[in-house]
Amino acid sequence: MPSVAAWSFAPESASHKPEGTAARAGAPHASKPQASEDNRVQRHLDYFFEDGNVVLQVENVVYKLHRSLLEKHSPVFQELFTIPQPEGSTEGRTESNPIVLSGVEAINFTRFLWLLYPPMLGHCKITTVDEWMSVVDQADRWQMDTLREHAISQLRQLYIEPVRKILIWNRYSLPSHELVSSYMDVISRPQPLSVGEAQDLGIPLFVKIAHARELVHARGACRCCLSPKAQNQIGHSVSRDRVLADIVRCVIGVHSHSFL
Repeated sequence: MPSVAAWSFAPESASHKPEGTAARAGAPHASKPQASEDNRVQRHLDYFFEDGNVVLQVENVVYKLHRSLLEKHSPVFQELFTIPQPEGSTEGRTESNPIVLSGVEAINFTRFLWLLYPPMLGHCKITTVDEWMSVVDQADRWQMDTLREHAISQLRQLYIEPVRKILIWNRYSLPSHELVSSYMDVISRPQPLSVGEAQDLGIPLFVKIAHARELVHARGACRCCLSPKAQNQIGHSVSRDRVLADIVRCVIGVHSHSFL
């Protein structure tokens, strides 16, 4: 029987495609924690509560949290804390013998705790796209669906550069129709996709976007094809948007009810 501290998860740098419990939380397996000689293990300044009753270690940071709170919101923690332990075991009870969560980055786990333990009721420290993506990753890892939906709703309210938004929405399997305007922007912008963007998007999607851009130029709907006067004409703009939306639907396979 593996110890509680043997729980390890898929590295957080891996691409996230939620598909069942194992893909979302990472399957537990025996793994002896490796102590770093360069990084001294230390308490987290904000999340080491004297009245906490479970001690966790993420990378070189130790947290003392409240087991009931973690169990209430996460079935993964519920399962983690019910693994039978040898008689007299102190795993997770003392700072010298914490439950080690491998494959999780301390900065991301801390952001997760920002929401679990808000500094003030109704206050949230998280504001950026990267931070909210971190929360989505943690919500998936610990199977906290309500938290995931909250983080995604916050992402929807932020401006995200079109190519990056496409990557994020595909990564988290979010509704494709929400990407129509992003694809319209990408296929009509004057500058072609960069090598880095092409690599991030992958060959199949890159080929579709390249084909769509050719059609946009052929139909005179790219931004560089329009005169300043035409760009400011509302009727012309609506017509152009319909052309772009039609190309996105036909070539990329994504459509929006707004342009049906």
